[in-house]
Amino acid sequence: MAPFSRIQATATDVSRPPEKAMPTRSPTGREIRTLDTATTVVARLGPAPRPLQYGTGHLRIAPSPMRRDMQQPHAVIALPNNIEIDARAHRNGLALLAAGYKVTMVGFGGGIPPRGMIAGMPYVLCTPSAPVPAKKPLSLVYRGVRKAFHVTAHRRPPQQVLKGVARIDEVTGVVAEKARHLKDKVLPPPPEPKPDLKFWEEALPQVPVMTRAMKPTLIELQPDVIVTDVHLLPLATEVAAHFRAQGHRTGVVYDAREYVYGLASEDPNVTEGFPALEAEYIGSCDATVTVCEPIADFLAEKYNLPVTPQLVPNAPINGLPPVEHPMTIRDFLRIDADAPLLVYAGGLSYHRGVHDVVEALAKLAGVHLAIGARRGSSYVLELEELAEKHGVRDRVHFVPFAPTHEVAEYLASATAAIFPFLPVGNHNWAAPNKYYESVQARLPILTSNMDWLSERITTLGIGEVFEHSNPDSIAEATTTLLANLDDYRARITDELVEEHSFERFLPTVQEVCLDVTAARAKEGLRPSALGDQLSAIRRDMLSQRASLADSEIFEPRPWLRVGCANTGGQPRMWSTSLMREHPEAIAESVWLVRDQAFTFPVDQSVTYQQWVSPAWQRQLVRKLENRVTHVLTESARAMVGAKFGKFFHDEAAWFKEAGIRQGLVFHGSDIRNPRLHAAQEPDSPFADPDDELTATLQSQVEAIMPHVLAFEGPVFVTTNDLLDYLPEATWLPIVVDTDAWSSDIEPLAGDGAPKVFHVPSRGSMKGSDDVDLICQKLQAEGRIRYVREEGLTREQMRERMMACDIVIDQLRLGDYGITAVEAMSGGKVVIGHVADRVRARIDGNVPIVEASWHNLREVLEAVLENRETVAALSRAGREYAVRWHDGRASAQVLAEFMGL
Repeated sequence: MAPFSRIQATATDVSRPPEKAMPTRSPTGREIRTLDTATTVVARLGPAPRPLQYGTGHLRIAPSPMRRDMQQPHAVIALPNNIEIDARAHRNGLALLAAGYKVTMVGFGGGIPPRGMIAGMPYVLCTPSAPVPAKKPLSLVYRGVRKAFHVTAHRRPPQQVLKGVARIDEVTGVVAEKARHLKDKVLPPPPEPKPDLKFWEEALPQVPVMTRAMKPTLIELQPDVIVTDVHLLPLATEVAAHFRAQGHRTGVVYDAREYVYGLASEDPNVTEGFPALEAEYIGSCDATVTVCEPIADFLAEKYNLPVTPQLVPNAPINGLPPVEHPMTIRDFLRIDADAPLLVYAGGLSYHRGVHDVVEALAKLAGVHLAIGARRGSSYVLELEELAEKHGVRDRVHFVPFAPTHEVAEYLASATAAIFPFLPVGNHNWAAPNKYYESVQARLPILTSNMDWLSERITTLGIGEVFEHSNPDSIAEATTTLLANLDDYRARITDELVEEHSFERFLPTVQEVCLDVTAARAKEGLRPSALGDQLSAIRRDMLSQRASLADSEIFEPRPWLRVGCANTGGQPRMWSTSLMREHPEAIAESVWLVRDQAFTFPVDQSVTYQQWVSPAWQRQLVRKLENRVTHVLTESARAMVGAKFGKFFHDEAAWFKEAGIRQGLVFHGSDIRNPRLHAAQEPDSPFADPDDELTATLQSQVEAIMPHVLAFEGPVFVTTNDLLDYLPEATWLPIVVDTDAWSSDIEPLAGDGAPKVFHVPSRGSMKGSDDVDLICQKLQAEGRIRYVREEGLTREQMRERMMACDIVIDQLRLGDYGITAVEAMSGGKVVIGHVADRVRARIDGNVPIVEASWHNLREVLEAVLENRETVAALSRAGREYAVRWHDGRASAQVLAEFMGL
């Protein structure tokens, strides 16, 4: 057994006063308070110990006591979209999590994996089992006008033309109905069997399709309460009836997001179908909430509701963890920092009135307008043509929408927000997201004279009201506001911002849902703090930036595309890390889908059928030429599908010609030379050159290495042992979510035998057979509890590892990988083999206890006997993981690659 002297711990001054609370920045920019005890530890067995400084820990909110005897009530948020960018759904779910519910979001559609996590909550996406039936056919007049515009102008008809068509259809429809009625009197038609469809089912055929597709999932989830909007009222009430027939109460909460009798559309299927749907089902709901007083009063009177719906406005969360580098609108624009900038950030169509603002710019010298958009459209083209006509094209800018929960930060760099709505549909009663987000961004507001907005802006004194459809009035109001900007800003106080935040209305969501939940189910509630979930939102928002910015209508900016192997999920982790530190850049990860048991999140999945498709390749080439400035090619694989070949060197010349800077990144076996590794490492898994895996890897490396050495661009490696083969390469550290991979469990501090965790690898890469043999003997002796897991999901992996004390990584390769970093991030003691030459390449010490299969038992016993040293190792590991692997170090490497 190893003596205590082989694992040492000494106290040393590291230029910090002891017992001082030291702030440490988390990956989200949040300040984490930790207690620095100013101690240096040695984390190595052998004659030449290396001192390690430590001091970074991680603070987590302690979970509330859990009622094990009661099942937690289940709340389901059901919506007709994929929920990814549905901020209101996220907020409702977070409120119910805080109230103590288990929450699942169920959506309809695609675009993201069918199951996963959004905003820290699990989601399920359903897809139709049959095609959506056709809507009622469009009129001949409409189809004729649309065809004429397509043929002559190569565009859709303008909104003004469509309004005229709708009026003609209304008149002709009345005449045709009278003619049919007269004909039926003279010559009654033979009866035809028709499906017994309600009016709204014919007008809105997608609703029955969604109901059929989603109903089995909701029944399987066994909800205690369902929150949904108008689209899925039939689904929610059917599911509730199913469970009530079995004696289980399922409450239904109707989230009336809009005034459906005023939906801004020229389609009668929409304007008549949704009111009919709402009228049929609202009486079957247990409660209703909506966004503003006029809609609440209307619903109560229209449907004779027993209580007036409570208000849950579209207010953003005010308490998200701060970020050091928020993305703002001015990151997208090349204008003077003090240039007046108006921002319109909402849906784009004629009835939103943005064209009036463009025309008004001609009378507002030096004022710029930023218009939020998703992609090009006929209305975008109209706005561009109008800007050219009035000589203001250089002051009209199309910018991407912000990720769902970053809108307030995004808007904050503007001078004022503008809402030029026309008096159509529900605009008079609109309480839009952008109003609340603009207040939270502390922006004065310009609005057209819509009832609700006008009253709010005037009463609060935070902006000016102008006459709708009147560019002169817009110019006058803007001039007044800009001349008195400080006065308007002064009225947007901290108290006003707080009143416009979701936290103010969170209790309403909770109260309404609790009121409709069965008393027995409520006994299992497990309340938590809202803040427990907010770091997850920050992570999700970073991954939305690339898709929202993916259009040719936006001004160029630095854009990185990483793929297509998606090894360890690192492309997405690098991408989000870069955007977190450099909001002026966009980064996206790509994966060529392969049949494998374990997958990682990625921004874009590409099937093999797409990969070889010339049409898909042309679309990608157009995007690369128009938006992408840098590519980082993983494992020497191609990036542009099969257009040029299978490998990076087949397409390198094209990237160079296109002006796109290409880099290469390698992860391990894709470039590690088995023959050279066996010569350096006595316990190398590649010692037998005739082994099938070894021979395959050797052949692959020998085929690709000459092309890598001839490559003129930068080369990166994710582990420092790969510098043995590519000495001129740059270390691009792997990234883990150090917020998520954290634990309150202090190693070896509990009662009973410590838990030792190991995840085996393929073949003999990690030396898992040796680990099993030694750990199973120690477990038989009662010294440890051995946890050996295979086939775990990422959530299961994190749960198991964070509950353990010691993690054994690889013993044969000579460097550490993702598992070791995740363990160190969670404060676990990590045992593994990190070669001396690798340790020497890293600034500072690597707090991984050195071991081989020869002395693993001796090392484990020494660790078990020296708990004071273990605590120091735990803190040192956490500090190391945050320093090198929380994304900041990797973002710096990528920023240098991109010249940011």
